[in-house]
Amino acid sequence: MSDNKDKSKRIFAILKLILLITIVVGIPAFLYLKFGDQLFSRNAAADMVAYLKAHQSFAALLVIMIQVVQVVICVLPGQPIQFAASYMFGVFGGLALSLIGAVIGVVISFYTAKLLGRDAVHMIFGEERVSDYHRKLNSGRGIMIAFLIYLIPGVPKDLVSYVAGISEMDFLPFLLVATVGRIPGMVGSLLVGHFFSRGNYVAIGIVCVVMGALLLTCFIKRKTIIQLLDDMEKRKAGKGDKADG
Repeated sequence: MSDNKDKSKRIFAILKLILLITIVVGIPAFLYLKFGDQLFSRNAAADMVAYLKAHQSFAALLVIMIQVVQVVICVLPGQPIQFAASYMFGVFGGLALSLIGAVIGVVISFYTAKLLGRDAVHMIFGEERVSDYHRKLNSGRGIMIAFLIYLIPGVPKDLVSYVAGISEMDFLPFLLVATVGRIPGMVGSLLVGHFFSRGNYVAIGIVCVVMGALLLTCFIKRKTIIQLLDDMEKRKAGKGDKADG
């Protein structure tokens, strides 16, 4: 009986290792070989539009799938996807498709982390970064901190859904804040794509100025923002220590 349990554990460990290698090496390597530098080029948005037009019959499904991959393989930029989505389907259609893909991506990354465990997440993203986010999400103000991370432009957010999977956070509240918090940033990219499809370059300029001002402000104040998140975590932790005492 114990031999069967040991065998099952070994098989499960091998499957986890295969999944880890797929996430870290397999999918990024496939994307690079398939699309090369197009993913990170200045023409990425235009290339995405051309790709969707070439596959127009199932373009909506492609938008969802590409958005899923962007969330799961979180080094990929999201703006070209939203630009192309609104170019093809308008702001509301593009937002709906992008959010569906983002929700699926968060589900996958959250439960992938839960399955692989903390050591694997440390291996993928680095122990220091993961530990910092893990401490914040477990601080008792984790939901608010997660919401601010997704909401504020320029705050690193690429691994939050993975860290949430190994934290004490409940899934549904986290999914809610991860979805709602990313909407403003998505809408900016969606508006640019929509106005570009209409040839309204004045509106594009206004959106870009507003988004640029927000990004610049957040970049200048990035230390203050990060300090705010740290203070929220420490205040809650301090209250917990007093209660224990």
